Amino acid sequence: MLHYPNAAWFVGSLALILSSPLIHAIILYSGDNSSNLAAPNSARSDIFDAVARVCNSTGEQTSGSAVHIKGKYMLTANHVSNRTHVTFDGNSFFIRDTAFTPVKIGNTDMKLFKLLEDPALPEKTLYTGTNGGVGSTATLVSWGRARNPNVTDPDFTSTNIWQWGNSSTELKRWGTNRIETSLNRLGYGGDYYDVLVTNLSPYAGSNEAGAAIYDSGSGLFVKNNGIWKLAGITSYVISPTTPQGTSTNTSTFHTNSDNRDLNYFVRISTYASQIEAAIPDISTYSGWKTDHGLYGNAAENESDTDSDGIEQLLEFALGGDPNTNDVSILPSLASVEDEGSTYMQLTVTRPIGLVGVTYTAQTTTNLSNWPSDSTGIYDPTPTAQDNADGTETLVYRRSLAESEAAEAYMRIKITVSP
Repeated sequence: MLHYPNAAWFVGSLALILSSPLIHAIILYSGDNSSNLAAPNSARSDIFDAVARVCNSTGEQTSGSAVHIKGKYMLTANHVSNRTHVTFDGNSFFIRDTAFTPVKIGNTDMKLFKLLEDPALPEKTLYTGTNGGVGSTATLVSWGRARNPNVTDPDFTSTNIWQWGNSSTELKRWGTNRIETSLNRLGYGGDYYDVLVTNLSPYAGSNEAGAAIYDSGSGLFVKNNGIWKLAGITSYVISPTTPQGTSTNTSTFHTNSDNRDLNYFVRISTYASQIEAAIPDISTYSGWKTDHGLYGNAAENESDTDSDGIEQLLEFALGGDPNTNDVSILPSLASVEDEGSTYMQLTVTRPIGLVGVTYTAQTTTNLSNWPSDSTGIYDPTPTAQDNADGTETLVYRRSLAESEAAEAYMRIKITVSP
């Protein structure tokens, strides 16, 4: 995250001198390092649980925070260094898919990255209101450092400053702040993009949250129509210049708006459609392969990465996991009685809503000669039975009874369009 210790304030305008970027995280106005370490209430447990620390496999080498969006996909600030893992609770660690190139969202300081494993968290709703959330009291959740416990509490008649602590104070916290305005301004990376703005006032309550180290990529959430939605991704902070000077390891609270920190967040409502477009559509074969980490030779139709004898195209069409050995997804063949005759019957279970996949039931009495269509199938387009678990089952039957042929075979032919 950028921190601008040399920002000069003037009436009606702001002149900035960009300094070296720093990564930031939450500091509370109360200064209580033991506060706000769990979700404030059950309604906000999902958004609290959604925020992770970007780190290595042991939770060290922290480079920022990130927000789970859905499935294996997460958002963070574009300038947050790519690490190998994330952790949501400090104990369990999820590996980042390093073969998936993070997707920068537009010209913003925001990117989408992917995990190898789904953390099984609820999907987050993106805020898309026309005002971006301006005027709302938002909840900010992130990992990072709190105040320095070895420095005396500030006297707001003089210093108005919290000193940041060291790595021993790095924990997930939440805080609140009012979204004051939305701007299109020059941000991190030298591009203009839409941002939401909060500032730090000593009279906004003990849960007032400001940005400190390792907050980049954290989530700013607002409640809308009874749902907590992601409104912003933490991007950078501007600190005012004071007569005493302001270092880059402090947060400044003040009653005067010209003398307090400003926190900037990438405005989600402007870029929501681009975020959604960056997440692979797993109803398509190409999106499914990306979601399952299949690249290069592993993405070929005939590849079998889990060695269960089921090729990738069939894994997709039958709802399998190409990284987990499971032959139970294969169609089943059985003999069924109907009005005194026995018929061969093929049962296929598949995911609902796949795009570009064609299923053609076929039958033959000679394995060397399969028809190109469903000739010999009683009902080539049977009504699917919804299994209420995201899958449906189709049953295909041969037209002729088993007694009418010395031998017979059935199969399901699966093709996919690009």
